[in-house]
Amino acid sequence: MLNNVCVITVKVDDLKKAMDFYTNVLDFEISKRYGEKIVSLVHHSVPIVLEETVNNHRNGTPSVLLGILSNNIEEDFNRLKSLGAKVLFAEPQPCPPGRFFMIEDPAGNHIEIVEFSNE
Repeated sequence: MLNNVCVITVKVDDLKKAMDFYTNVLDFEISKRYGEKIVSLVHHSVPIVLEETVNNHRNGTPSVLLGILSNNIEEDFNRLKSLGAKVLFAEPQPCPPGRFFMIEDPAGNHIEIVEFSNE
């Protein structure tokens, strides 16, 4: 079932400025770095990730992504395609915590379907 929100990703154009805002203004703490462009914030329920990208809300691309947990990424990918969901990738892609793919809702919002790897 795809009804468990597992992450919220906030797309930002400058990770350093975003980290300063989220830590010094909103009092979050950095929990983990995934390279130079992605950090996770300490949050007690749904993780919040800041990801630096050139595609953000300023050019019409959604800047906040809802991540939904998948326990079987291949099965969910195939099921959503068969149901007519607008799947934005040809196949699930690797990401720092595992694998993911994106779909688009009827309003054009992007939703990430994420499967975490066993660490």
